[in-house]
Amino acid sequence: MSAMTSRALGETLRTRFLGDPAVGILSLLVVAAVVMSAYEPTFATTGNVTNIVNAMVTVSFLSIGMTVVLIAGGLDLSVGSTMGLCAGVAAKLLTYGLPMPVAFLGALAAGAGIGLLNGLLITRLGIPDFIATLAMLGIAGGVLLYWTTGVPILGYMTPTYYYIGGLTRLIGPITVPMILVAVIAVGVSVLLRRTRFGVMFYAVGSSPTGALNAGVRVARVKTAAYVISGLMAAVAGIHIAGRTTTVPPLIGNGYEITAIAAAVIGGASLAGGKGRVFGALVGALTLTLTRNIINLTGVESSWQAVVTGLVLIVAITANQTWSVLSARSRARALTRTISVSRAHAPSTRREGIASEAPATQRHPETTP
Repeated sequence: MSAMTSRALGETLRTRFLGDPAVGILSLLVVAAVVMSAYEPTFATTGNVTNIVNAMVTVSFLSIGMTVVLIAGGLDLSVGSTMGLCAGVAAKLLTYGLPMPVAFLGALAAGAGIGLLNGLLITRLGIPDFIATLAMLGIAGGVLLYWTTGVPILGYMTPTYYYIGGLTRLIGPITVPMILVAVIAVGVSVLLRRTRFGVMFYAVGSSPTGALNAGVRVARVKTAAYVISGLMAAVAGIHIAGRTTTVPPLIGNGYEITAIAAAVIGGASLAGGKGRVFGALVGALTLTLTRNIINLTGVESSWQAVVTGLVLIVAITANQTWSVLSARSRARALTRTISVSRAHAPSTRREGIASEAPATQRHPETTP
């Protein structure tokens, strides 16, 4: 491999590394984990790491769906209530004696239905995303509260559900939710990055008018984003019902803010057209790890929200700083490319002049 090829490869890797804002957040998490391991020996134990990952899974499902909606230029405030309602549907159907696949399909149908309704309210009736999903937040939460009469749903757990909830490990420290979130993350990432339909989400979020002029069915794409978000909320509901072994009426409260925060920390833009599934997972890990550290260090509950808010500010600041470094790196790479192109241009002209000289000497002008 030539020196020029090596430099080009190194520049490409460095640009891609700096170009991902989630890498900056991940670097901070590594530092925090190392410091915490030295400060608190129980932090690095297998049991605590498994607890962190299992708690992260619920937020990961929600943040993946939220990232898709943000990419498409939307905002879904109903994911927390949708998750709670779908958890209630799955648990209640199990208490009725229905098979587990039927109960889970009912929960998934409820989540997809809520997402579809959100999309239709926004695209067909022209209701702003914030208002439509805020209304659905109240409706879904109210339905669950009325359905349960304020009493938690109990008595639905089975040995299989302990596996699905992550309470029983599958192989070593690996649980079913860990495998499921990895499969879904890869699937959604491939959809967004490798398919024509996935690129449409970015086009709609970046410029709805431009996408419409290009022949993209903007309403259909945006509705699909909300359906995906609803499905992810349903999967999160099925998981959290198994992880907590009970479904209280307010189980989904506050998760919409957590999902938005995780997506934004991971690099998604509230303005639309930007976001990655990997970033959503990093954002979910950031919030989950923060709460775990707060609990292990014994911070008072009254200060936990303050510390979480400060961590959110630091994470987003690191995200923006990494983006600035990425922009500067790309600018320097572009400048070098232009400089190299200009350096080769004069030599080409000199070679052309040199090639013309012998021809002139071979055919000198003759004077009469």
